[in-house]
Amino acid sequence: MEHRDIIVGLDVGTTKICAVVAEIGGGIQPNILGVGISPCTGLKKGAVVDLEATTTAIRDAVGRAERMSGVEVSSVVVGVTGEHISCLNSRSVIAINNSVGEISSSDVDRVLDNARVLVLPPDREIIHAIPRWYSVDGQHGVQSPVGMHGNRLEVETHIVTGLSSFIQNVVKCVHQAGLAVDGTVLEPIATGESVLLPAEKDLGIAVVDIGGGTSDVAIYIDGEIYYSGVVPIGGNHFTRDVAVGLRTTIEEAERVKVEHGCALAAALDGSEIFEVASMGNDQARRLPTRVLAEIIEPRAAELCQLVLAEIEKAECLDRLPVGLVFTGGGSLLRGLPELATKEIGLAARTGEPFGVAGFVDAVSNPSCATAVGLVLYASRYHMKHLPEVGGRVFLQTLHGIIDKVRELIARFGIDLKQ
Repeated sequence: MEHRDIIVGLDVGTTKICAVVAEIGGGIQPNILGVGISPCTGLKKGAVVDLEATTTAIRDAVGRAERMSGVEVSSVVVGVTGEHISCLNSRSVIAINNSVGEISSSDVDRVLDNARVLVLPPDREIIHAIPRWYSVDGQHGVQSPVGMHGNRLEVETHIVTGLSSFIQNVVKCVHQAGLAVDGTVLEPIATGESVLLPAEKDLGIAVVDIGGGTSDVAIYIDGEIYYSGVVPIGGNHFTRDVAVGLRTTIEEAERVKVEHGCALAAALDGSEIFEVASMGNDQARRLPTRVLAEIIEPRAAELCQLVLAEIEKAECLDRLPVGLVFTGGGSLLRGLPELATKEIGLAARTGEPFGVAGFVDAVSNPSCATAVGLVLYASRYHMKHLPEVGGRVFLQTLHGIIDKVRELIARFGIDLKQ
């Protein structure tokens, strides 16, 4: 990529593909160089249902980002989601056997490898194994145990798994678009990177990313991911409800929802009016916006109840003092945070991506939060010189291969001059 340190985040969503090109290494924050968004009809609830349509949308979105940034994109960090995703927190413990009793990086690798040893169905694979905390001889909350003295090292790891075929289909579309995959990242984890402050993660907060077909839920406690899940309601459900309720087309319903939608009918006084075209009739009708809100609110309340169920499933309702952050394109509905507070009992707000420089205005929208989060997630791991940016790596970059060769040379003391 023009010999520049470039990361490209690719959000493969149900209704759109969003590609964000960023340069890292020149400052503290990734520098946004270009953004490309293309509508997509090839996915349903996060799963590929049309390879050709998805490939075309990926190619178009990346092409737009290339033209804006002036960078030729060859590889991307891909976000994955869908109802097939599941998670659990796994604990592992090992004994420190070296003579000095000092914990080494190989000991950390060993305890993490043990945590990944799970009995999984043959059609599932591990996407992420993220360490939440370490414990050394019973001392909990250790973040970096390397160099510490101890006899017993324990780790709690957040394990995310998904159906292999679903993930492979997304990756296949990326490959057919002529791109390599640097890594795969669970989308709610990436989204949390772009819309949450470290202090919020530490206190306890939940992110709800409302996509087209599904909504992702991620819960952060003590600074790290604690729970992740997916609920089967997204922006398309709101649009379809509006189309049925107002007897109009899906396209017109989407327009009306975006321009006039509100999730809380009680917030409207009845004086606001909007226009909508009937199906098969170009003549517009004038209706109170409260009518539209009364169609949207039941579905929004259902979404909130499903989010509440996920929070209760994680046993975290009393561990989220900061509350909820809604993001994604569906979060732009007026009144949604107020409705969530009413239905769930937690403070709520809408989150936009931050923590980047450059063309900030081009990504300062909740619909770009995941793509920006993919860049931030990959950037964070890249800066730490980790070999992976996601849970599963299909094709490493040349820099990654060189780093591994150097590591092997240093480990075995090979002298290249001999």
